[in-house]
Amino acid sequence: MIIAKGDKMIGIILAAGVGSRLRPMTNSKPKCLVTVAGKPILDYQLNSYRLAGIKDIFIIVGYEGDKIKKHCKYIKDLNITIIENNEYEDTNNMYSLFLAKKYAYGESFILNNADLAIDSNIIEKICESPFSDLIAVDVGVFNEESMKVTVNDDNKVSNISKLIDEKESVGCSIDFYKFSKDSSKIFFDEIERIVLRENNKKDWTEIAMQRLFIDRKMKFDVLDISGCSWVEIDNYADLALADKIFSQKNKKISDYKCYCFDLDGTVYVGREPIKEVIDEINSLKKSGKLIRFISNNSSKCKSEYVNKLKNYGIDVSTEDIKISSDSVIDFLNKEQAKKIYVVGTKSLQKNIIDAGFEICSHEPDFIVLGYDTELTYSKLVTACRLINCGVDYIATHCDVFCPSENGPIPDIGTVVTMLEMTTGRKPYRVFGKPNPDLLNLILNEDRLEKDDLLMIGDRIYTDIQMAENTGIDSVLVLTGDTKREDIEDSSVKPTYILQHFSQ
Repeated sequence: MIIAKGDKMIGIILAAGVGSRLRPMTNSKPKCLVTVAGKPILDYQLNSYRLAGIKDIFIIVGYEGDKIKKHCKYIKDLNITIIENNEYEDTNNMYSLFLAKKYAYGESFILNNADLAIDSNIIEKICESPFSDLIAVDVGVFNEESMKVTVNDDNKVSNISKLIDEKESVGCSIDFYKFSKDSSKIFFDEIERIVLRENNKKDWTEIAMQRLFIDRKMKFDVLDISGCSWVEIDNYADLALADKIFSQKNKKISDYKCYCFDLDGTVYVGREPIKEVIDEINSLKKSGKLIRFISNNSSKCKSEYVNKLKNYGIDVSTEDIKISSDSVIDFLNKEQAKKIYVVGTKSLQKNIIDAGFEICSHEPDFIVLGYDTELTYSKLVTACRLINCGVDYIATHCDVFCPSENGPIPDIGTVVTMLEMTTGRKPYRVFGKPNPDLLNLILNEDRLEKDDLLMIGDRIYTDIQMAENTGIDSVLVLTGDTKREDIEDSSVKPTYILQHFSQ
């Protein structure tokens, strides 16, 4: 870290904002504690300060500031000072920085906004730069929402604004700034002039910078950080981009040997295919990857899934598909069962018959309960009669509802609840997601290691829970049941989060 002898660098993080464009996630916590790839946004910055050797950090908080205090309470390797902006609703981040004047005036410091997910080495690059005063800029990048930077003939910053034209811009500021001791005094004097003399508490810090650059009272250089990853997170689109980038830092989605796709809500929704996902699957197949499909929907036989997927343009065979009834049949064979009563569709009944079992309602060995789109009251009465006589029932899966183009519709879980309430007896076994049995079948049949297999699905508590129970990585896609805010407080965390599946 290139800092002059005797010079101490501190960090200042502006974290008082409300983050309204990320509601409902920010209804009860500040934006900087929203997670990106499973880690709070603030921690990306703190980790970067830590790596750069900067220990003294000042965080200006406002909205839900107590949550930030609590988050930082047990961080012992950094000296974190919390400064409260009690006027956060009526002020902007320049006023927040003004509140840090007594700590930072005449001190060398790095300033950043708290809504940035960044590579851990960015602050180290800033510190190692020979420039004593600089703006970290992604040179050549132009974003409408970002602060853009221009330079004069001697390559010093001449302006910073969101309104700079693309032809004039050298790139986007990533909202990280390095100030020397001298610039610190000039900068805080200007902020004090704006806040106290002009009685203006509602402007950005960049307004003070802009004045000083135009008047040439501060001479800042551009530090090009192109090639480093960073995302300023203002809205859900930004969050989706950050999730995609930072979740793949350790292992890329393209690095697996086998990709196991849930169907409903992931590859298609009801009768509507998701074209981008179909294209990605075909691309993976062309590159030599193994593709498998998995579904809890036991109302169909595999040939029906094959026909559906082929109609969508995917070359697939029955060997590529595992459905929850596969696990049931495997269990029944191990139990040496002979006679089965089935509460399920004709397709499920055919699967059971084709596996060598007799379907009957007189003293069966087990009752098999599946997702029955042909359900009748008579079937329920027969099932209850048998259960009351002591026959065990097993369920192909436990989903409460099934996604469709018209919204959620009842699945087997609602029928299981009905039988439990009627007979007082729970299922003897429940198969399918989130149990690991289907993925274990794929691992064994394809002779895969767990690191080779990636599960892709749209539900946290079935698809992603199953992957976690099996010990494999997972992708949660937001094309079906789950909303992005559902992940924040979930104890089950996917490896990757995507709007729809892509590499």
